[in-house]
Amino acid sequence: MITFLGIDAGTTALKAALFDLDGRLLALERQEYALFTPSPAVVELDAEAYWRACCRAVRAVVERSGARIEEIASLCISSQGETLVPVDGAGTPTRNAIVWLDNRAVEEARLIGGRFDAEELYHTTGQPEVTPTWPACKILWIKRNEPDVFARASRFLLLEDYLLRRMTGQFVTEYQ
Repeated sequence: MITFLGIDAGTTALKAALFDLDGRLLALERQEYALFTPSPAVVELDAEAYWRACCRAVRAVVERSGARIEEIASLCISSQGETLVPVDGAGTPTRNAIVWLDNRAVEEARLIGGRFDAEELYHTTGQPEVTPTWPACKILWIKRNEPDVFARASRFLLLEDYLLRRMTGQFVTEYQ
């Protein structure tokens, strides 16, 4: 039986759904995780928590549906906005993921925003301003505040890219 797997890595839970060739839902699973929020501006989660939730959810939908993993013909992953996962050359996280809600990079957003004309920024990115939630701001924050983490990171992945790396062994992303 040919099946299609959908994964949604949300802010507080990861969902997996398995569909048949006619688009009928065969099984659905939700795995929750708790965010680490030591202050109002800081929101993190161990990247491995996303991976463990993904494994549990996928295993559950495959088992519940009676399908076999080899029958999954395609995979689609959606994820929460701008969650950033710095990884080393092997793809191992060098720190907790910085969740899209995290606003610690206020100064970095100001610095980056000051380098661009507002109209140029809008026409290039579609965004009216640079905000602390942007990955570039988070990367600059890491560079300025956690230089050892920055030095060990060979790549900065978005959450869906991290999950794809774990699933395929390859570093891939979508073109936007």
